[in-house]
Amino acid sequence: MPDCKPEHIKAARQIKHILTGDLNASVNSNPTFPGKERHYLRAQIARIFAATNIAPKGLFEISEETNEMKFTEEFTIPQTEELRNLETWCNVEQSILKVGRTTHISSLGKSAEEAEEELNKLNDEDKADERFRGINEHTPVVGMETAWVSKVAGDTQQYNLIPNAFKKQEGTTSYAVNVLKSLRWPGAVTVSKGGKFTNVYVGFGQKRVDPSFNPTEPPELMRDPVDSVE
Repeated sequence: MPDCKPEHIKAARQIKHILTGDLNASVNSNPTFPGKERHYLRAQIARIFAATNIAPKGLFEISEETNEMKFTEEFTIPQTEELRNLETWCNVEQSILKVGRTTHISSLGKSAEEAEEELNKLNDEDKADERFRGINEHTPVVGMETAWVSKVAGDTQQYNLIPNAFKKQEGTTSYAVNVLKSLRWPGAVTVSKGGKFTNVYVGFGQKRVDPSFNPTEPPELMRDPVDSVE
């Protein structure tokens, strides 16, 4: 897959295209998509991943030394009932800005002061969401109360943990499975059981939008030239 570029992200947000499976196929759309189907697919993967890659809140943190994401030390994944609540889950990846990137960059050839001023203006006009934002804070899907649904499947009975030679276990546990589904990106599902979780996506790469969505009108046709006077 090619690298994802901002122009592909911005164009993909304006169109709907059903993938044919041919990575070299053209994307017939309005506005015109600046690439082949492989570029459109890569853009959709980036959008889906940024919006639906979630984890229990508190599992990750930003290192003060390297400013990179890392696992939180001595973090214990909550039990089934607590994971049922949307407030317990958060996004892992940075949100994609309107410019098609996760961060703003200044124009080339500017001084340090001019670059800083430009970045401050861009950050004010196009603010980035909090890195580990709760999924309960996502804008609800049109016609629904939330952007996610959560349920518990399987045996919800609490069982006493039995200590063994390898670990000292105390308390109770449940063998039920937490299932969270994205309403904005149908096909994006997160499942969790026994302290482990995973994010999967099986769908058509289409985002659910307002039912009254109206495609962009095609550009105005070139008018006939005015006949010159002899």
